[in-house]
Amino acid sequence: MVNYLLLNVVLILMYMYYFYKLKHGFHMLQLESYMNDRYKTWMNKNKKEKVTVRDLILVIPAIALIFNTTAGLIVGIIFAALLYISRQIYKVKKPLVYTKRVKRLFITGTIIFLIPVIIGNILLIPAIFENTIIKMVGLPITLLFLSIILILSTYLIMLINNINKPIEKSINNGFIKNAKKKLKDANNLKVIGITGSYGKTTTKYIVASILSQKYNTLMTPESYNTTLGVVRTINEKLENTHEIFVCEMGAKNIGDIKEICDIVSPEYGILTAIGPQHLETFKSLENVQKTKMELVDSLPANGIAFVNNEDENIKKINFEKNNVKYGLDNNSEYYAYNIRIEESGSVFDVHTPTAEITNIKTKLLGEHSILNIVGAIAVAQHLGLNSDEIKAGIRFLKPVPHRLELKRNPNGLLIIDDAYNSNIKGAKMAVKTLGRFENRTRILVTPGMVDLGEFAEKYNSEFAEEATKYCDFIILVGEKQAINLNKGIERTNYPKEKVYVAKDINDAFKKLAEFDASKAVVLLENDLPDNYL
Repeated sequence: MVNYLLLNVVLILMYMYYFYKLKHGFHMLQLESYMNDRYKTWMNKNKKEKVTVRDLILVIPAIALIFNTTAGLIVGIIFAALLYISRQIYKVKKPLVYTKRVKRLFITGTIIFLIPVIIGNILLIPAIFENTIIKMVGLPITLLFLSIILILSTYLIMLINNINKPIEKSINNGFIKNAKKKLKDANNLKVIGITGSYGKTTTKYIVASILSQKYNTLMTPESYNTTLGVVRTINEKLENTHEIFVCEMGAKNIGDIKEICDIVSPEYGILTAIGPQHLETFKSLENVQKTKMELVDSLPANGIAFVNNEDENIKKINFEKNNVKYGLDNNSEYYAYNIRIEESGSVFDVHTPTAEITNIKTKLLGEHSILNIVGAIAVAQHLGLNSDEIKAGIRFLKPVPHRLELKRNPNGLLIIDDAYNSNIKGAKMAVKTLGRFENRTRILVTPGMVDLGEFAEKYNSEFAEEATKYCDFIILVGEKQAINLNKGIERTNYPKEKVYVAKDINDAFKKLAEFDASKAVVLLENDLPDNYL
């Protein structure tokens, strides 16, 4: 009876430690979009996460059980308790979201743990295994097996994910089938697809704001731009009264955009940019272009592609589908001019094929925000909105959270929050926008760009070199990230005393406190997710 109690105390403590390790692993898996290959890349970058040497002490009580069951179990309790008490507490910025999928992963992980637990309890039943070799060897092997599960739990995450894949696929197929039915029943619904390496979320908000002046409009919320995010929006939000569905389409692999298009069948498409983003999965710019063009290729014969004519990679494409070009000069059908950037926002005029739309005012900052507005104006005109309706929609625009969002602290500090997922073109435009605040001390806070694979050094150093033209002080976040950024800064004559490498974002904010807030403007460019810390 005593050994039963001791064994189950050991097992409970081991499970508590196991649950903690699963939680961290599932968190990283979730941040890597539940893709084992991306999770494995994260492990390779964080080698200490693979096998924690300290966990090896759990082998000791397993060996001790061979000589004395009670003593071995007591040692097991002590060691398991020590491991749990001394576990590393991770500070996370974006905590694990306990979705139904995550809960199913925990269930599978728990079942794997329970199998040896049940076997261990059976081995202590005297009537079955009293004075047998199975009793002597079986319990130590069981505890050893549990110890191995804990030691290799980082790898176990991928196994659990694979075990659950058939279940997830079946569930997802049901959601997709239901979404397709809802779209089929919405006879009068026009679907506008938006994709691009950057600018798609902001463009989505702008398009939805303008079109809502005339139509009952639904858009994918926040950054719901994956297949399941789009499907969830349709299943939960789409009503028979909706006339327009503005659908943001994100991608990290070839075929991702086509998968969404096969579900929503867009009639119009907006291509905001083709650039070096997610190269860790795409591998090349050519693959990025191929994937973004999946939206244009999916449009019907009478569909229209609205394309950013300022983007050098888009300019090279020979579009076979009907297309409308928008930009910032007269090489496009729609373009902005007389642009003025102020602390309260932007003012500009837009040329269209039918009329000039003048004195457009918006709270949005930056030329690329204005470029996105021009693209939205082109769509709106083709859908029958007049100039007054278009200007009204733009006037009501609010900055998209963390995308060149201008904030003013009570102490007078101006903050340009561009913390959402940086890319090379967007980052360069952001520091250029910072440079327009000539009457303030211009401070850049950035960890640079991530998810660039072998191009990380090239684009981060290029961005940092560009930043030196517009910044009075630069704070680099993260010692690992700072290496590539510093290479770009060192190519210039930028003073070393005006560069500070912060350990983390909290250290960066401490450094910011040294400046006169009432005379400073800070650009927060990109924000590292927990899997890159």
